[in-house]
Amino acid sequence: MSIRLIISDIDGCISPEESRAWDGPLFDRFAARCRAASAGTSTLAPLTLCTGRPQPYVEALMKVLDIRFPAICESGAVIYRLENNLSTFGPGIMPAMIQSLQQLRHFISIEILPLYPGLIYQFGKEAQISLFSEDPSCFEEVQADIQAYADTLAGLKLTMTPSHYYLNIDLAGVTKGTAIELIAGEYDLSRDDMAGIGDTLGDLSIRESVGFFACPANAVPQLKEVADYVSPWPDLQGMLDILDRPEMQK
Repeated sequence: MSIRLIISDIDGCISPEESRAWDGPLFDRFAARCRAASAGTSTLAPLTLCTGRPQPYVEALMKVLDIRFPAICESGAVIYRLENNLSTFGPGIMPAMIQSLQQLRHFISIEILPLYPGLIYQFGKEAQISLFSEDPSCFEEVQADIQAYADTLAGLKLTMTPSHYYLNIDLAGVTKGTAIELIAGEYDLSRDDMAGIGDTLGDLSIRESVGFFACPANAVPQLKEVADYVSPWPDLQGMLDILDRPEMQK
């Protein structure tokens, strides 16, 4: 199998899940490898990002890593192209959906956040809502409150997925996988032409879209069970280990 594109999540893979500084020397090594892959001066296949993070965060990281393929933001809701600074909504997203999501965002800010100390709304997203908490035990109750209100909004269907510290609220049918399919079609990539890296249940749709899938050691057990390779190392150290695999070479 010859890989033409590596698709990686950010949090829990390239960066730690926790809100702390990245390991500078490890990141320098990783950035050098990404830039060489993009330039075609190494055997490593080029890499792009597939994350729940918003477009401005992704744009900055693309510039540092010299990523030239389109990147997937907001868990498939936004696709960003650095070459022309263009952001577009993912497949199936209609204006009415965005309008209803804005109503839900207002409800969460006014009615939900005051009830749960430590629950924080993540700024900067257009077509997805993410809530952060250092104590994710509240997510089950929060999900029920949000779903009850969403049911009153015409045409708003949601999928809610908790990760280590985030509750991601997505438009139903919008996944990282649907965005990967769009990019694959644009570049004439088959499933076996692509490899993926992830760490949480939100990355299952990456697993389903690629021929080879790997996880760092900190990945959730359900994802490890379906991975082709699980690194013995966590997050970025695990990423560097995964990139050494023969399956990641072009």
